[in-house]
Amino acid sequence: MFFRAPKPREHLSRTELFTRRLALLFLLPIGWGLFQLAGALPASGDPTCAGTLEGEDGEETPGTHLHPGQTCTQYDGQHRTGSQTFEEALNLRAQHQRELLLQGAVLTGYGVIGLTVTFHHIGLPRRRADKSPQESPDG
Repeated sequence: MFFRAPKPREHLSRTELFTRRLALLFLLPIGWGLFQLAGALPASGDPTCAGTLEGEDGEETPGTHLHPGQTCTQYDGQHRTGSQTFEEALNLRAQHQRELLLQGAVLTGYGVIGLTVTFHHIGLPRRRADKSPQESPDG
């Protein structure tokens, strides 16, 4: 058959159960760290603006992507809350990518080191031999 039913939990030793639970605790940071690393991949294109785009002359410009020389101004109702230039938006995006890279590397490294130490000291989970009697080669 292609599929074997998993062993019931009562047949696993306490060490095997502990190893599986401990491995899961280290697999979660690895998964989240890889997710963070994927989020740090370089973004293509120009930064986006969630507010109003203004050209070099101060006039509103249609669109949502900042281009060199433009400013993104954000409003809270009728009050101006802040603005950023094209260069500031690029620097902010680069800083965010560096933070994601660092977080992802730390989490992934933590998980890999934890799994390595766990399996080095406790050992890899072993498959138990079937309890059916095996035939001897003698006959």
